Amino acid sequence: MGILDVVKEVFSIAIAGIAFPGLNLSIKPGLYPIGQPDEDSLVLITSNYFVTYKKVVASLERQEMNAWLLVVNTEGVNVWCSAAGGHFTAEKILAQIDESDLSEAINHRELILPQLSAPGVDHSVLKNAEWEVKFGPIEIGDLREYIQNDKTKTQKMSRVEFNTLKRVENTISHNVFISLILIPLILAVAILAQPLGFLLQPWSEWLQANIIFLLIYIWFFGSLFGVLYPKIPFNSGFIKGILLSILLVPLCTFLFFNSSPLDFSLGFGTLLLYGIIIGTDFDGFTPFWGTDFIVKDYTLLAGAAIIIFLGLIFVPFLAGG
Repeated sequence: MGILDVVKEVFSIAIAGIAFPGLNLSIKPGLYPIGQPDEDSLVLITSNYFVTYKKVVASLERQEMNAWLLVVNTEGVNVWCSAAGGHFTAEKILAQIDESDLSEAINHRELILPQLSAPGVDHSVLKNAEWEVKFGPIEIGDLREYIQNDKTKTQKMSRVEFNTLKRVENTISHNVFISLILIPLILAVAILAQPLGFLLQPWSEWLQANIIFLLIYIWFFGSLFGVLYPKIPFNSGFIKGILLSILLVPLCTFLFFNSSPLDFSLGFGTLLLYGIIIGTDFDGFTPFWGTDFIVKDYTLLAGAAIIIFLGLIFVPFLAGG
């Protein structure tokens, strides 16, 4: 799949996600037919994270596969994070099988699971329930070859890669997601500025005046972060976001927000806030980290965000706002 195909697919996923109330990017668990499956067709298992579901369905349709897709309730979390965090388990798979009446739709007992779900799935539980489990290829795009190879994986099918193309794909998806957070944030600050009066008014006015710049900055910072992700020191996305912000935020603030101390302080704090949000949230768009690791990063983000947020409220008055 070329870069233009990646861009088209990711944007279609992101735009479709807007239809979900409150940006709840999950779909209803259940059994979904792909193509024209029959009782002999494959049964594939995936999470109910909307982006994962859309990518799996799109890939199966491109490969012209006829299959049953059993979507398990992972609380809207992707496969590798839900498996590491205890949301993608054998028990949940069995519960979804019963709820979806899968046994009535097929005449076999074979399930193909995503390989990245392996840390959370106890084989013996499914085996005791008389289900045969196979872990498919890392990339759903290799499924047809996997089936033609008598359900045997090659070394390539078993290896997790986070190459430039994959990072570009995830970066575009992540940039769209973060951009969708920006508008509600500005609206929230603008609304809160009314009852809180002088406390939030300077930042509210600054956000509304610079919304286009912020959107551009999010895409610039996010794209640079995604491409350079392996090169930025440390494993933590939170720390990576701080390190890249140290390089970019002072420069961008001096170039674009130098009209007054107030303009500078609001610009510096807002760009720094978005940098650490982008860095931390990108953890979940990589195949490397489980829920525990991501929760630690978000704990650091929460503390830093509170400090920055308070600064954005009170520093303007010290700066002459």
